[in-house]
Formats: sequence, structure tokens, C-alpha cells
Amino acid sequence: MNQRAGEPQLSWTTIVGAVIIVGLLNSAQWIVAQTQFANVEKTETYDRQSFDKYLTKAEHKAYLDGIQLHLEGLSARVTTLEKQQTDTFSRLAHDPVEDRTFQAVIVATDKRIDLIQAQITDINRQIAAALIIIDNNAVARKQSVPVPP
Repeated sequence: MNQRAGEPQLSWTTIVGAVIIVGLLNSAQWIVAQTQFANVEKTETYDRQSFDKYLTKAEHKAYLDGIQLHLEGLSARVTTLEKQQTDTFSRLAHDPVEDRTFQAVIVATDKRIDLIQAQITDINRQIAAALIIIDNNAVARKQSVPVPP
């Protein structure tokens, strides 16, 4: 080949090297693509397996309907219990006099408890005052002891 000054030098080794490099790059690109496809297949397989764990829209709708029926049943039961409670309370006080008697006993018991608590508080104050007097007397005795000459 005639080579002039400043022109690129092309030889059969340069051409073969360029072909080899292009071939290696194409091979590497092909390997990367195959690896990505394999990963996509693995991911797809995993996703399909995990989708089995989720509910479909129809299954979820059926679940919500079941929960709604259950809540309506519970609401009906609570309403029945509240009605029975009202009936029971009205039957417990057969006579207004009996109800007033119970209320009087409750009030008397509360007053008696308050009286006992006041007495306990008074006793605690007396004990505290006695302890203070005893401490003051003990301090006074220590200070009044004469110092020997």
C-alpha cells in the first residue's frame, strides 16, 4: 500500500484487530442481553409464584362482603344486648320505694366511708404532731446538757 504522509496506516493486522475487537464487543453485548433475558425469566417466574399469594378482585370483593355481613350480625347482636340490658335494669327495680331504699343505703355507706377517712386523717395529723414534739424535745435536751469545765 502506498502511504502518504499524514494518512492513517492500514495494514492487514490493523483490520484483523479491528474485526476482532468488533466481534468481542458484539459477543459481550450478546452475553449481556442473554443474561438480562435470563434474569427477566427468573423474575417473571418469581412474580407468578408470588401472585398466587394475593387475592383476585373477585376474591377480595367476596371477602369484603363477608366482613360486611359479619359486622351487620355483630351490630344486630349489640342492639339486642342493649335492649335486654334496658329491660333487665327496669325489672331490677320492681318498686320505686325499693330503688329509693337502695339509693339511701348507698348514700349512707358513702357518708360513713367519708367519716372514717376523716378520722384516719385526723389520727395521722395527731401522730405527726406527736412526732414533731418528740423530735423538738430530743433536740432541746441535747442542747441543754451543760459542758463540763
